Amino acid sequence: MIERFVNTLLKKVLLALAVVLTIIWGIWIAFPVTAIESIIEDADHNEKITLEVNGLKKSIFYRLYADSIVLKATGGELVALHAIRGTINPLSFAALRIDLSVDGRVGEGHFSGDAKFSKTMIATRLDFMQASLRDMQFLKIAGIHGTGDVSGKFMLTDQKGHLEFLVKDAGIEPAVLAGVTVPLNFFNTAKGSVEIEGNTFTITSVSLEGQNIFARLKGVIKDSVMNLRMEVMPQKLFLENPLFLSQVDGYRVSPGYYV
Repeated sequence: MIERFVNTLLKKVLLALAVVLTIIWGIWIAFPVTAIESIIEDADHNEKITLEVNGLKKSIFYRLYADSIVLKATGGELVALHAIRGTINPLSFAALRIDLSVDGRVGEGHFSGDAKFSKTMIATRLDFMQASLRDMQFLKIAGIHGTGDVSGKFMLTDQKGHLEFLVKDAGIEPAVLAGVTVPLNFFNTAKGSVEIEGNTFTITSVSLEGQNIFARLKGVIKDSVMNLRMEVMPQKLFLENPLFLSQVDGYRVSPGYYV
């Protein structure tokens, strides 16, 4: 009697499980790629920061592939991700919300992380490793060009972005910031954080280091207009460099301190 009850219950459980799996699988098969693309691109309905999806494809077992996803602000392209692979959470997908784990390439480097998209919200966290400085388009918006290995993390929540980065072995070109030529070529390491909201970039803290020289950069870039403050603190040996003195001597506040 008990054995028959257990067998009957087990059959019902297995049948229910099969029905659930069939429904979940059926939703995935029937749901068009264009609808998934629309959920990602239209997340949060905010035009300040937008996503452009190219070459999106579905695969079995809730797998997604995309040729590229481009993150844009009103000031232009921020970063482009390529060769993207993702796995969607089936339970969230049934509620028309896309929760996925992703990885792929950012320029010559790699990234991995998590992303959530719906019609009312967007939230992502991406860790990137060994990317190239020249592939970080948001730095070009700030007038910074050069080479170097970039690692860090990027978070986007409700159209507000937060970036933390570390640049090693940098070969940065001199830049014109707020109409002033800044000798960034003296520095080979940079690290810091930037807040992004629409067309406004708030540099909360960026430090730069080179041989016998250190600097801090803070300020705001809005609508491509820069309001930045840079403090430069060279060591005694660096003060003997005539190239350095010719470029920054007019900004000396006190011996060994330039703003």
